[in-house]
Amino acid sequence: MDEVRRFFRAAILSCRPTKYRKPTRLERSMKAAMLIQRWYRRYRASHEAQRAYTWTIFQKMEYANEQDHLKLQNFFNDLMSNKQLLASLGGDNTLMAAMNTVRRRSQDLKSAKDMVPELDLLKATEYEAITVPLSYTGFRLEKPYRQNALEQLIDSVKGKHRIHVRYVLEILHEARNVLKTMPNIRHASTSLSKKITVVGDLHGKLDDLLIIFYKAGLPDTTNPFIFNGDIVDRGFFSVEIILILLMALITNPNAVFINRGNHEDHVMNLRYGFIKEISNKYRQLESKKIRRLIADVFGWLPVATIIDHKVFVVHGGISDATDLKLIQTLKRAKFTSVLNPPLELDDIQLLEHHEEPAPEPTGKVTDSQAFLKVPEMDSAEATFEWKQIVDLLWSDPSPNEGCSPNTFRGGGMYFGPDVSRAFLKANNLQYIIRSHECKQEGYEITHDGRVVTIFSASNYYEIGSNRGAICRLTAPDLHPHFVQFISTRGHKRLTMKQTTTTMEEKAIKHLNEQFFAHKADLLEAFEVYDPANTGTIKIVEWCNAVEKVLKLGLPWRTLRRRLVQTSATNHHLVDYNTSFEDMSSIDDTPARPVRSRTPLLFETLYRQKDNLEVIFRWMDQDNSGILTMEEFQHGCILLNKHMGNPLSEDQIKALAQSLDINKDGQIEFNEFLEAFRLAESENDNFEEEENESLQQAAAGAPSITSPPNGRLNGGTAW
Repeated sequence: MDEVRRFFRAAILSCRPTKYRKPTRLERSMKAAMLIQRWYRRYRASHEAQRAYTWTIFQKMEYANEQDHLKLQNFFNDLMSNKQLLASLGGDNTLMAAMNTVRRRSQDLKSAKDMVPELDLLKATEYEAITVPLSYTGFRLEKPYRQNALEQLIDSVKGKHRIHVRYVLEILHEARNVLKTMPNIRHASTSLSKKITVVGDLHGKLDDLLIIFYKAGLPDTTNPFIFNGDIVDRGFFSVEIILILLMALITNPNAVFINRGNHEDHVMNLRYGFIKEISNKYRQLESKKIRRLIADVFGWLPVATIIDHKVFVVHGGISDATDLKLIQTLKRAKFTSVLNPPLELDDIQLLEHHEEPAPEPTGKVTDSQAFLKVPEMDSAEATFEWKQIVDLLWSDPSPNEGCSPNTFRGGGMYFGPDVSRAFLKANNLQYIIRSHECKQEGYEITHDGRVVTIFSASNYYEIGSNRGAICRLTAPDLHPHFVQFISTRGHKRLTMKQTTTTMEEKAIKHLNEQFFAHKADLLEAFEVYDPANTGTIKIVEWCNAVEKVLKLGLPWRTLRRRLVQTSATNHHLVDYNTSFEDMSSIDDTPARPVRSRTPLLFETLYRQKDNLEVIFRWMDQDNSGILTMEEFQHGCILLNKHMGNPLSEDQIKALAQSLDINKDGQIEFNEFLEAFRLAESENDNFEEEENESLQQAAAGAPSITSPPNGRLNGGTAW
């Protein structure tokens, strides 16, 4: 590009016309080319800036949501351990009853193995007695399991057939038996295949998995794969993807390596969609069996893979305390959830009998923080083991030296170049491959080539937001080679302007939701700068107020033009009331009768809608989506305790009564959540496409883009 620029400049200067001579045709062409080039560079720079701040919005919102989830989980852990919390209740029988409701209704989510004996698990999830009707035309699994079973399963999924519950449970049981024989850290070899492919986060995006198989071929002994965690959640086809990968593991146990990610955790699945997807695709009793068994399977997944004693593959990362020898000796299956570690029986009995332990010396309840707290386990050794797992699944690399808590995400550690260098030297390894972070190009190389991040879910935030990528390593040097891709629903490619505009509109919509959810706090912050109640404040004051309330660290001055209007009389001031105009549709949602009783109630519940869903899914053990009035009120009371918001019991009771439409004493919680989703979908030009995918997912019909030949090729296509 520099050479072209110098050529054009030299040509124009050599042919510059005098004032007695008109410019020649060549001179005019050169000048026009320079003007076009200058305009195009400005155009590209403008769109790159637009894409950059849009990406920042998506990433900040994602990590803020993870922090909020970990904050809620810390509250649950405090609730269940109850050593200080019970002492602080002061005889609050209503809150005590709410705590017992959660404990009773969530026994199937406990991760203590001595509470769920293996025989009970196998009996509760057995599949052999389940009959498959003759009318069923989908995938059928027969023994012995061969490679063609994997191909038939993929064809069935592509043919929009839902997999029968018998075969789902059979695949889960067989995969569990295979995984139980594997160590915590597996070793992969390229001595036979001479190559290996590493796949990053998929997050339920079936289109991307099929593109990967089309480009790299199906897994077999000559074409091994490592799937580096975060297989489920967020996308609509997590069930299909996990079944395909587990079937590949069953048929090729020495050629398929599945590492555990932070989303292979039933507590994460409660919030990010996998539990809901199972509930939508299978009946109540069936989905309960699948949920219970798949949570146990996740606990048996290995936590890392080492390739040819040279490359360490892990989902999240490492810390300065990571000890591979210790990790190999851990009983990983007891950590079916690292966010909800094994609960001691003494604590459960204590809660059941309403006994109040003596408060600790501080006499205060530990506040829930937006960082995963160290649980109170039975020994320092158990706590250290738990931290080893958390660091592997949640950590991120940092450009700064040293190791520090990952406060941006809320769990794990930030590890610097010195930490990765010391880890590789101590274990005689060359470099680390990890996933866990979405990258615009699908991959990133940091720490002077010692850390490679690979992310395989394209369009992760929005259409065109990022490419997916896979990493191919070829023996003997194992240097990483990247293959990028992006999945689309049709064959028409969007222009750069269409892509950035679509992304920006979606990002601004998310910010508008945050503005509505924090409307009361924002208005209070704005009014601090407006004592005369004029409705206008300075731009810098508006930026400071927004950041003080939302705490997202975004470039508010750049975003201001899309979020608030300038005053009609003074362009140096903004009319801060216009910050909420784009979310006026939420004010008119089906929950309006509740808002008429208390204006801030719907706003408060809207802000905590994700936490509400997690709380109620904890309580809904039978997965019916129906709660009694008492259970619903208990869930709201727990939310009230968690967020410290002054919702009165009368307000909560009034809300419960308004939702009990037929007055049968039960609440369809899905209808309650639908009010929020209707509010979110107003004026969204792209919601129809997502709803179509959701309906197809509910019917077991994935919307995918097939390879050109209409099938998956077993050979490679590099």
